[in-house]
This record gives sequence, structure tokens and C-alpha cells, in this order.
Amino acid sequence: MQTTINTIGGLRRSIEITLSHDELAPHFERAYTEFQRELQLEGFRKGKVPIDIIKQRYGDQIERDALGDVASDAFRTAATEQSLDVVGTPVLVEMNRTAERGARFVIEFDVMPEIALRPYDEIEIVKPVRQISDADVEEELYNLQLRSAQLEPAEQITDSMYVVKLKFAPVDPETNAPLLGGKEQEFFLDDERMDPLLRTELINLRTGDTFIYRTEHAAGEHGNEPHTHVYHVTVQQIQRVVLPELDEEFVSKLTGGRLRNENELREDIRRALEEHWEKEIASYLRERLVDAMVELHDFPVPESLVRAMAEEFATDALERNKDDKRLASIPRQQLVEYFLPQAEQSVRWQLIADTVLRTENLTIGSQQLEQLAARYGVDVAQLKMALEQNPSLRNRLLTDALFDFLFQRVRIVERPYDELMAEMGGEG
Repeated sequence: MQTTINTIGGLRRSIEITLSHDELAPHFERAYTEFQRELQLEGFRKGKVPIDIIKQRYGDQIERDALGDVASDAFRTAATEQSLDVVGTPVLVEMNRTAERGARFVIEFDVMPEIALRPYDEIEIVKPVRQISDADVEEELYNLQLRSAQLEPAEQITDSMYVVKLKFAPVDPETNAPLLGGKEQEFFLDDERMDPLLRTELINLRTGDTFIYRTEHAAGEHGNEPHTHVYHVTVQQIQRVVLPELDEEFVSKLTGGRLRNENELREDIRRALEEHWEKEIASYLRERLVDAMVELHDFPVPESLVRAMAEEFATDALERNKDDKRLASIPRQQLVEYFLPQAEQSVRWQLIADTVLRTENLTIGSQQLEQLAARYGVDVAQLKMALEQNPSLRNRLLTDALFDFLFQRVRIVERPYDELMAEMGGEG
């Protein structure tokens, strides 16, 4: 077997492989034998047609069909012999027979980039620190009560604890009279998403009362120019929201008998909020670490891997949004192009992660195995066998080991959560 490797550009390579007739012969003989097993001709039992007859009738077709497998086998052999660090799926771009009845293949492929890991302590990650406050507990308790609240008919709105049904009729700009038609909408006044101006207008109104409501819209909000909508609003229905009392009956029913009183419920809510925050911050820190590692390491990324990842992202988006007609109408290639930047980021991180795992010789530690075995009630030997049969679980545990390793080496700077939100212009 003769091989010649050429650099196309960047990480792209091509390899020309030439096989002699004698090197092809064993491959073709296997192809004839496999074809013989399934062939049935008149006068012969299935699988018993002589090879000479098969070669005479079907030889050219069988050899032509076998060349694809021959190319794959030859490429794997060449990659091993030449120590090629191949990534992605190689592409067969040329395949033909030689004058000496051999074969010539040209295969293009990407190679793994060389990644020089930077010192881990060059990375600094800000960790938001937050204490669950009494106000947080109170808010969650209120939401729990709200989900069990009752609605009672009412005549007048006296505070924000009401659900109201309103009819919005557009106002004629020339006559200032309400136009026929309009639309009905229902609002809970204590909903933080509600327009505070509309909420203020509704306080102290009764069923049947009307008022004029104006909404201002800047340029770009369903229009190229700033504009105002004017509506004649009628209060059609008022219902008062009645929260359940925080008594033993409510607490017991809410928790399935697990808790007995308000104090126990408040402590349970606090623990749940703290656990939720820990999970959120752990996910956040991983995202920031990935961003920092990708930003710190600059290297060429194999285009074939990026495009394959973008194809996966596009397929996933379409499957998760099967009812989205707008998304379904986007040409497949356009959707793939949209996901290319995200795909490159993902591939870049995967290559960095693989390099760290390989360079640091990271494995699933005995402590990790013991903890997982205890969780599932199996012994460590059984768990090791399960990991061999479940690559997905093994990869997840390796990812955990990778992040544990990195977090012990990068610099973590703690900052108050409210302070960070203030700097970002958000709300604490």
C-alpha cells in the first residue's frame, strides 16, 4: 500500500492511497463469499452457487461495491501507520481502478489541533454569593398560597388582590368615541408583569365602570415610528382573590402530611430555596468556566466537527419545536448556518476538555464510584460493569471529575449577588 499525505489548509488533510491487485484480492474474495451466502440461482441451492459463476456474472458489480469498504479499511490502516490524529468523519473524494487492476483512493479528513493548555490559575471566575432572606421565603410562601387561592365575586376593586376581566375598545381618533368590537382580557392585579399605570387606573372601580387607557410605544415596537394606542376600557367582571389561611390543615394538605405547621413550612421553604440556589450557582459557574477556558485557548477548530455539531443543533431545534411553523419554513441550510457560531463554541470546549482529561490523566475516582454505588444500592464492581455498558453515564461522571479538577485550580472570587445585579443594571 502506497500513501501520500497532503495539507489542504488549516487542519484539513488529504491522503492518496494506492493498493495493488494482490492487496485488493483478499477484500474481493470476502465480498464474493458474502454475496454467495445470499444468492439463489435456478439449479442451485441458496448459498451454493459456485464462485466462478458469481465472478463471471456479477464480478464487476461486487468489486465496485466492495471498494467503499476497502477504502475505509485502507484509511484506518494508513491512519494507524502514519499516526494520524483524525477527528470527524473522513470523506472519500476520489475512487478509481488503476491500469494494473489495483485501486486508488483520495480521502479528505481533519486532524486534531495542537492545544497548548494555559496555566489554570490565569482564569478568574466571579461567584455570586447570596443568603436566602426572610423576604425570599415570604415570596415563595405567598406563591404557594396563591396556587391554592379561591376566587369570590366582588363589586369593587380595593387593592391588588383581584382578578378583573376588561374589554378594550379602540377609540376613534377623530370623534374620541369607542369603536365597535374590541377584545376581552383578564388580569391579576398583583402580577408583577402588569402595567402599573393600568393597575392604578383600576383601583376603586366597580363593575361597569369605564375609563380611557393609553399605551405609548417606541419606534421598533410593532412599528417604525413612536406611536400611542388609545382604548376605551370597560370593567366587565371583578373577582377577589382569597388566600388560604396558614393553618395546620393547609400545611398538611400542601405537603402531603409531611409538615404540620407554618414554622415547619417556612423552614422547609428556606431549605428548598437554598438547595435550588446551590444548583443554580453550580450550573452558572460551569458555564462561566467553559466561557473562560474557550476564551483563553485560541486554536483552529476542525470545520467538519463544527458543521456536524451545527447539524445536530438544527435537528434538535426542529424536534423540540415541531409546532413552530415559522421555524419549519426556514431552509435547512440557513438554519445550520445560524447555529455555526454556537457549534464552534461547543466543539472548541469539547476539544479543550478532552485535552485536559488526557493531559491530566483524569479518571473516575474511587470516591466518586463509592458515592454513586451507595446512591444506587449496588457494589462498586457492579457499578464499574454498568459504566462499561453505559457510555453516557461514564461521560457524565468524567465531566464531573473534569470540573472538580478545574475548580480546584482556577481562582474563584466571591461577590455579593445583589452587588453584581446592581452593576449589571438588574434587580437584586
